[in-house]
Amino acid sequence: MTHSDDDDDDDGKWVWPHPADLGTILIAGVFLVGMIGALLFIFSSPEPVRDMFNKKPPAAESNEVTVTLPDKK
Repeated sequence: MTHSDDDDDDDGKWVWPHPADLGTILIAGVFLVGMIGALLFIFSSPEPVRDMFNKKPPAAESNEVTVTLPDKK
């Protein structure tokens, strides 16, 4: 017995997705393009990361103390 609303009798026709599904796909696509664009911008241009790589940690401080004494007259 078959029903008129059976999913198997769609004759292979493509069905347009619901508008809510299209909105979700659109939001995900915009997010994906933005993330890829941000990564390309960061890794292709030295400007955003220049400060991170140019600031080297200070040299290890030695425990030596320099004392200057005035000359004897």
